[in-house]
Amino acid sequence: MKREYAQDVDRASAEVQDAIEQAVSGISSDFDLRDLLVGVVRAACTLSGARYGALGVIGHTRRQLVEFVTEGVNDEERARIGPSPIGRGLLGHLIDHPESLRIDDLRTHPASTGFPPAHPPMTTFLGVPVRVSGRVFGNLYLTDKTTGSTFTADDEKAVVAIAHLAGIAIEHANLLVMTEHRARWLEATALMPADVLRAHLPQNALEAVLHGALDAAQGLTAIAIAPASAGQFTVRAAVGDLSTDPSTTLQTLRPTLMLAMATSSTRWIDLPVGGAVMTRLVIDTLTRGALIIVLPQGGFAENVADDSEFITNYASQASLALEKHHARTIHEQLAVLAERNRIARDLHDVIIQRLFALGLQLKTISSAVEPGIADRLHEVIDDLDATIGEIRRSIVDLRPTHQQRSIRAKIHGLVTEYSHVLGYAPALTITGPLDTLLDPALHHHVIAVLREGLSNSARHASATKVWLAIEVTPAQLTCTVTDDGTGPEQPGLRSGLRNLAERAAELGGTLQIASRSPRGCTLTWTVPLSGVA
Repeated sequence: MKREYAQDVDRASAEVQDAIEQAVSGISSDFDLRDLLVGVVRAACTLSGARYGALGVIGHTRRQLVEFVTEGVNDEERARIGPSPIGRGLLGHLIDHPESLRIDDLRTHPASTGFPPAHPPMTTFLGVPVRVSGRVFGNLYLTDKTTGSTFTADDEKAVVAIAHLAGIAIEHANLLVMTEHRARWLEATALMPADVLRAHLPQNALEAVLHGALDAAQGLTAIAIAPASAGQFTVRAAVGDLSTDPSTTLQTLRPTLMLAMATSSTRWIDLPVGGAVMTRLVIDTLTRGALIIVLPQGGFAENVADDSEFITNYASQASLALEKHHARTIHEQLAVLAERNRIARDLHDVIIQRLFALGLQLKTISSAVEPGIADRLHEVIDDLDATIGEIRRSIVDLRPTHQQRSIRAKIHGLVTEYSHVLGYAPALTITGPLDTLLDPALHHHVIAVLREGLSNSARHASATKVWLAIEVTPAQLTCTVTDDGTGPEQPGLRSGLRNLAERAAELGGTLQIASRSPRGCTLTWTVPLSGVA
């Protein structure tokens, strides 16, 4: 009997060694630690005589299992059982108490919570922790001994030995995997600044950072977020697998994200589909946000020696690159504004004055010529006056405003904000001296109208284009939001549109919602300016 047992031990040890050799040899070509874990579970079942075996990998939070490798259950049976366990009941007991456990009938243990309806019946139980570098990586679970009535002390010793061998193999494999991880992160960190600085737009620069992080981490999705209001965040950019709305992922991660932002540390969280890592990221010189990388299920290596140091360093370098890109963008914008100011000054001081002088000369000539010619000259004079008006309106648009409460600046800021939401920049047209004629008391009304129109186009209309038009005269202000979406809903108005109608009524104006041909909607909000306070 002892000879047979020794033969079983030798055979099981050989299986473990084979699993280790296969795993290590495959590390450089699409290696997956799952191959090694499957071999370990199979060897433990063979050695102990267990009908069923499993190895549960404990996540970063140390509260649940993130992977469950099984033996003795085929794919069809596994599908009937349902989702893999995450560490409740007896499995959770071993997470909280990482030590060997032998039970003649697992149903009698105080921590046992029973099985799912389609789960095969199990009685005898042997659980052993698998440690890697002194830390519990996971637990081996063996049930239903077929070569005896119950698991023995010798079975326990043999499985503990297998768990020890497995821990050494996992540690060795993890070191090799981490070498590849380090190389990927170092390469991404080296290439990323050039990619960022080559980007023409801030959004493209941010996406370049995300693509680099996604490739280095071999993740599913990379997301850049920014604070929106107290305790709230908004998605500024996302790349990778977007089948799940990044905003939904953001809500799931919010509690951990708050800790990461408050402590300036890189943090991990376990998810039903894998995990996520997050760290602080400076999006521009004014915005302190965060980088989030969603990782696929089965990436066990980070449970032993995670990528936190590499990710933190990458995010730090990315922050510097984004700040430099933002500063360069601001410098270019200032240069453009300076040039526009020069053009506006030349238009006003040279072109308009010359046109005005020509108009005066034509008026003088018209008084000394035949009536027919005089009429044609008056038409030319009227055209000159109209041209001067157009140039003056252009000068207003060309010259940057320095007023702290400028409604133009607020509108442009709103357009920039919704460019991130819509995925494109709405077209904007402003006609008339808006900052001169519009009383500051109306500023919040204008912003509310435009924000509601943009929100409707983004959330409900599925629009691919949005046009904003603000026209002001001494008598009237008109704000128009037009899109090419699904058109207005009937009947009645949503609460937001109802509020806009009430705003217009309070100011003696109107709100009109109309269909646009061939598709889309036009929102027109009009109020008189005379007497508005």
